[in-house]
Amino acid sequence: MNKLLTSSAEPNLGEILPPVIIVVILIALIILSIVNIAKSSKAKKARLSALKADGVTIAGDFFHVNGLPIAEGTFCQLLSYPDRYDFVSGKMKFSLEKEKVTDVCCKTETEIQQQYVSSIGGAVGGAVLFGPIGAMIGGRAKKKTDKTMHLYLIITYMSDNEVKYIGFESKSVSSKINKIVAEFNENRTTTTNVKL
Repeated sequence: MNKLLTSSAEPNLGEILPPVIIVVILIALIILSIVNIAKSSKAKKARLSALKADGVTIAGDFFHVNGLPIAEGTFCQLLSYPDRYDFVSGKMKFSLEKEKVTDVCCKTETEIQQQYVSSIGGAVGGAVLFGPIGAMIGGRAKKKTDKTMHLYLIITYMSDNEVKYIGFESKSVSSKINKIVAEFNENRTTTTNVKL
């Protein structure tokens, strides 16, 4: 009986080894995550430095809503240069001269629906304000279960005496949208005259 008591009090290697292995694996995963984050951050800084050297004043990542000949929801990078905006999606690049831009604004889905869209003619009212972008957002169902705030960057420009829109969505609260809007407002020097 003494033999049984002493043998059960001694630590069993089979019982200790699995928790130790789990702890070592967790520590290794944490270290790998930290290294990957550091590498990613370093690569992002290098990419931003290269863009700034190329003349880019602001770079932001968004999802296309409407206005470019690409699918809705496509990931796009918006690059603001002193004289133009470039919209890059995969291997496609679209450019818009800033002299054609008449407005750059940030709107929430709620603002577009509540302020500009009547409950009866949602798609029609939205289309009057922001073209196809407004129709898409304004025509959505009024009942919301999603509590996520959706921000929209809407660029209004003139092309062949016609008002056109390019819209992007940010899935998170983005300071980039505010920087792009502020940059446009600070650098706006001319008034656009449209003959009706």
